Amino acid sequence: MSEVTMPRLSDTMQEGTISQWLKKPGDQIKKGDVLAEIETDKASMDLESYDAGVLEQVLVQAGETVPIGQVIAIIGSGAGAQSQPPEQPAAAAASKSGVSIARADGQPGAQTAPPAVSKSQPPVVSDQPISVDKGEQRNGRVIKASPLARRIAEEQGIDLGNVQGTGPGGRIVRDDVEDYLEQRTTVAATATPKAPIAPTPQQVAPVAGTQPTTLPPGSEAVPLSRVQSIIARRLTESKQTIPHFYVSSEVDMTDLLAMRQTFNASAGDNGLKVSVNDLIVKASALALEKFPEVNSSIQGDQFIRHKQINVGIAVDVPGALIVPVIRDANIKGVRSIAREAKALIEKARTNKLAPTDLEGGTFSVSNLGMMDASSFIAVINPPHAAILAVAAARKQFVPIDGQPVIRDLMTITLSADHRIIYGATVARFLQEVKRLLQTPYSLLG
Repeated sequence: MSEVTMPRLSDTMQEGTISQWLKKPGDQIKKGDVLAEIETDKASMDLESYDAGVLEQVLVQAGETVPIGQVIAIIGSGAGAQSQPPEQPAAAAASKSGVSIARADGQPGAQTAPPAVSKSQPPVVSDQPISVDKGEQRNGRVIKASPLARRIAEEQGIDLGNVQGTGPGGRIVRDDVEDYLEQRTTVAATATPKAPIAPTPQQVAPVAGTQPTTLPPGSEAVPLSRVQSIIARRLTESKQTIPHFYVSSEVDMTDLLAMRQTFNASAGDNGLKVSVNDLIVKASALALEKFPEVNSSIQGDQFIRHKQINVGIAVDVPGALIVPVIRDANIKGVRSIAREAKALIEKARTNKLAPTDLEGGTFSVSNLGMMDASSFIAVINPPHAAILAVAAARKQFVPIDGQPVIRDLMTITLSADHRIIYGATVARFLQEVKRLLQTPYSLLG
């Protein structure tokens, strides 16, 4: 018999939510089978089995959130299979999971265990306390609820005493709270006023730290998903704790666009095509070699200078923003970067990213050029020191030798952490990125 525990699927993950179980008790399991989908602080990922046998018990229901290391299922010979999972055991402790080993440069290291963890694997050290939800007494009724259900109820101002639980032992899970919220919204929207007066706007419970707002008639309140909630929290923390400042530069992309066209033509119709963003990633990585301050982070009262140059690329996926990482981008050729970026983008859009695809970034690039954005600024992705925002290239008249000439100009803007780097350094860094992009054949060396 082996225990499947909540794995550590990212370097910042402390807990995970079971989105849905893809296997049920009694199912035959082979190594590599996907048992469930798990929402982490960065994305939704598959939980694969590293043991073969029969799924005997499911200990954590869909919609519930538990800390890393907590036992969520049992795989055995089949003798102990249960059609209905029991209450989550009190002794479910964070004893087994992947351990992230910190490197000397402060970056998260390799995972010592794969996503689904068995008894034979090393124990995890979790800084999250493992507690048992014994419920609370209210009017003689014991109210049990999953952590995620409690969080949503708190954010939406819902009294759990009014919610009927459908989980094991009457436990209130996320679906119960969302059903109650939907019913409350429907009742409020269809209620007939006693007097012929103007409709009263619906009162919407505030998100933590904000003031209550009213919902105009005809609108609806949509609860944030777990990933959206985490993104909102991280971006808020970024703006509140990091002193951002911004420097922009205009780049003449005419020669680079011409070089890219020639370069891709040489690959043939079926060859790998290099995107503008691939070339920008390469230029940024080479510039980071010259300006290691920009490839840094802050930790307590010291700066961490990262030896590796790992560039994260912002990928737009439904309901989220994912930043997979291209490692050692400074020493890879542009075709290698293009091949890796294409694979990461496809994995992000099909929910197939592995934990290692999201870890270890030291710098980010966010490109909205394909959406015809003329300029924008981006929010720093902690713990990075900076993020480069890339806009669209636009044809404009430029004076050359006293004559107006049409050139392709593109605005780039660096958002920087003023605790780590200063204005002059940022300006010089952008000058180097600009020089590399305006001499594009230097990116092919």
